[in-house]
Amino acid sequence: MYRYLSYLTLFVILSPFSLLNAQIDRVSADYRVDDLASFRVTFSARYHENGGPARAFAAGDTLRYRFEWDFGDGNTGRLPVVMHSYTAAGTYNVTVTVTDRDDPLMIFTSDVLPVTVEEVFEVPNVFTPDGDGINDYFIIRSDGVTPLTITVFDRAGNVVYKHTSPVINWDGRNPSGTRVRPGVYYYVITSAEPVYNRTGFVHIYYNR
Repeated sequence: MYRYLSYLTLFVILSPFSLLNAQIDRVSADYRVDDLASFRVTFSARYHENGGPARAFAAGDTLRYRFEWDFGDGNTGRLPVVMHSYTAAGTYNVTVTVTDRDDPLMIFTSDVLPVTVEEVFEVPNVFTPDGDGINDYFIIRSDGVTPLTITVFDRAGNVVYKHTSPVINWDGRNPSGTRVRPGVYYYVITSAEPVYNRTGFVHIYYNR
């Protein structure tokens, strides 16, 4: 019985899934812009103990702490790690406030974190959908908010792919689910925002 309790106590202290015993000095915020959608940002709350380096909060820490994000655009979040999509390019002042649920007087607010999101529109001219995990997808990097419609044609003028979405991510298969032949394909991209209208060619290779 005592051995069981000892193991249980050790698990609670060392478990990476919660921060039940941390003595927080201050909190800070970090962020990462999505690789596909430039307006989509993932924010992470971090804590510091005794002037030490920043450490990430875990999902289980919501049992002990309350998280309040201010994304600088009128929207808020309630988790230690949260994704937020902005609707326009610009620089936003972001903060996170962490409150100890057991001691509401223990309130920590991060310094202001300036976050700049920019309009991006990048269309590749080659990809290799051969399943080797390298450049397998035709990915259009944009703001991730504005809907885009792409139509891809083969040399004979047949439509091999058509899709409408804020994020375009084609695996090289036609509507029947078969991989298209290697070669050169013509694409047309249209949008309600003229800046995203584009035509061009994409080269498809295999085993390269």
